[in-house]
Amino acid sequence: MRGRAGGRVLAAAGFAITVTFSAAAAGAQEAVAIALRAAEEQLAAALVAKDAGTLERLLAPGFVMRGAPDITRGEWIANALKLCWGERADISDFRVVDATADRALVTFVLTTGRDPVSCERATVRSLITDVWERRDGAWQLVLRHSGPAGGVAAQFAAEAAPPPLLEGSAELSLVDTGGNADTQTVGSGGSLIWRPGVWTTDARVSFVRSMAGGVETAKTFTAGVRQSRALSPRLDVFARAEHLANEFAGIDNRVSLDAGLGYRWLEGPAHTLRTDAGAGYSRETRLSGDDLSFALATAGAAYQWTVTSALTLADTTLFTASLQDGEDWRFRNMFSITSSLARRLSIKVSHEINVANAPAPGFGRTDTVLSAALVLGLASAR
Repeated sequence: MRGRAGGRVLAAAGFAITVTFSAAAAGAQEAVAIALRAAEEQLAAALVAKDAGTLERLLAPGFVMRGAPDITRGEWIANALKLCWGERADISDFRVVDATADRALVTFVLTTGRDPVSCERATVRSLITDVWERRDGAWQLVLRHSGPAGGVAAQFAAEAAPPPLLEGSAELSLVDTGGNADTQTVGSGGSLIWRPGVWTTDARVSFVRSMAGGVETAKTFTAGVRQSRALSPRLDVFARAEHLANEFAGIDNRVSLDAGLGYRWLEGPAHTLRTDAGAGYSRETRLSGDDLSFALATAGAAYQWTVTSALTLADTTLFTASLQDGEDWRFRNMFSITSSLARRLSIKVSHEINVANAPAPGFGRTDTVLSAALVLGLASAR
C-alpha cells in the first residue's frame, strides 16, 4: 500500500512539473510573438516614414530579399526610401509559423495605399514571409520573400483603388459651333460625383454663350442629375432629371424625367462600359411652333478607356424617343480625349453631336459642338 501511495505522489509531482514547464514554454512563445509583431510594426512604419535609421537597425548585415535575382540589403533599403508606399502600412493575418528563442519564421499580409512604382493611389497587398534572428538580445530580419519572384515591381499585387467618395471638376473652354450656329463661343461646365455606399449621385452642368460683335446671339444651358442605387456589383436602379435651354436649336426650356435600370458590362481597370434603359416624361417649350409634352423611352451608354495614367478616352450616348410620336426622337453623343497636364489640371478636347429628328420650325436637325477645355479636377478619398 505504501508503494502505491508513493507512486501516486511521484506521478502527481511529475504532472505538476509537466504543467509548469508547458505553461512556461507557452509564455515564452507568446513573448516571442509579441516581440516579433512589434518589430514588424516598426519596420512597416519606417517604410512609410522613409526612416533610414530604423531600417538599418532592423535589417541584419547579411539580409536578403529572395527573388530572381535576389535583392541585397543595400538595394532593399534604397528601394524602400525611393519608392511610394502611401500614408500608412497595415499588418494583418500575422502568424508565427515556427520559433525558438533565437530564430523565428513569420508570415503576414502588408497593405499599403500607393502603387510603389507609379505612385498612383491603389490598394496594394503583399503576402510577406520573414525570417528573424535574435542577435545581441535584439531581433533582426535576415530573409524576406514577398509575392512572385522578380524585380521589386513584381513583388506586389496591386488592386484597383476604390473610386473616390467625392470627386468633381470645373472646366473652361473655347467652343467652335456648327450647324444651326456658326460662331465662336465661350463655354464653362462642372461635374460632381458622390458615392456614399450603395448610392451614387452624378450631377453635371454646362453653359455656352455665343457673342457676335459684342452682342449675345444665343446661349445654351444644360443641367442634369442621375441618382442610382446598386442592386448588385453590376446592376443598379436609377432616376434622372435633366433641364435644357438651347437657343441654338429653338428650345426655350425642356425638363425631362426618367427612371430605369443600368448595367456595368466592363469594370476596368483599362475599360469601363455601362448601359442603361428607362422610361419617363418630358415637357418642352419652343421658340417657334407648338410646345410638346410626351411620355418617353431612353437608352444610353457610357464607355471609358484609360489608355495610360495620363490619357483617357470617353464616349457617352443617349437616345430618347417619344412614345406618342414615332417621328420625334433625339440622339446625343459626346466623345472626349483628356490628357493630364499636372496632378489636378488636364486638357480635354471633345466633340458633341445633337440630333432632333422633329426640330422646332425654322431650325435644323443637327447641332455639333467642338471644344477644347482646361479642366480642374478634385477628389476626396474614402
